[in-house]
Amino acid sequence: MRIYSLAINISIGFEDIIEAIIENGVLNILGYNIEFPVNNNNIAVVNIYNENMEKLENNLNIIKENIDDIAEYNYEIKELNSDEYLTSYMAFLKPFQIGDITIVPNLKDDNNNDEDALYIAKQYAFGTGTHETTFLALDMINEYSKNNNISSKVIADIGCGSGILSLFCCKLGANNITSVDIDNDAVNCTLDNAKYNNIKLNNVFLGSADSLHNSQYDLVIANIETDILIDILPNLKRILKENGHLILSGILAEKESFMDEAIKQNNLTILERKQKNDWISLLLR
Repeated sequence: MRIYSLAINISIGFEDIIEAIIENGVLNILGYNIEFPVNNNNIAVVNIYNENMEKLENNLNIIKENIDDIAEYNYEIKELNSDEYLTSYMAFLKPFQIGDITIVPNLKDDNNNDEDALYIAKQYAFGTGTHETTFLALDMINEYSKNNNISSKVIADIGCGSGILSLFCCKLGANNITSVDIDNDAVNCTLDNAKYNNIKLNNVFLGSADSLHNSQYDLVIANIETDILIDILPNLKRILKENGHLILSGILAEKESFMDEAIKQNNLTILERKQKNDWISLLLR
């Protein structure tokens, strides 16, 4: 398998713009990472990976449209084999702890094989846990589990991506989870990661919140870009049981006022708010 890498060298601070573009879901990528060279304190390097050159060039054109007038940058495109991709990509992804559970955004090996950890080894969909939005969603799920018997809850993960949020719920004891995504690659990625962790997810399919209109859930989780969350909020509320809870993540701080207005219009109540850098997660009822 051949992999192509796009390395964008950009002034520190402007890498956040590229990361926001990735988070918004407008790029078709296999994976990405950001590195900060120790020999240059002014430059960040955004590495984006694709399985073919056409997708990579399309992603580059979208990025150029957003940064050409506001930042100085240069870029380099390379062809890698799959082993080089895994080495270059995963080297930047370090294990981290949420509550009592270790998240390992990497493969198992002889030095890294903890049966109690959650491994996100298949990363061709969004959600390694290292991005603020996913970290906040994980943290909010963990907080929810402290105050609720998660093993008895019926849960929906909308926009499941890599499956990390669904699998984390399983690690906390949940056993009735529906995971949906509008991207078939994400559905397959969720299933791959479940198998890799020896976890059985019985209800993973291609779809959206609207696909679940005949079902009701105790907990609905959605880690999606802010504008989409606002658009689908009525559908998310519709599938909540009475007194059910909703976890939203992916909310940009600069758009929080629009989110708050949508929450009021849908007669939802904010129970908890968490923020990390420019990103916000909310627990609603």
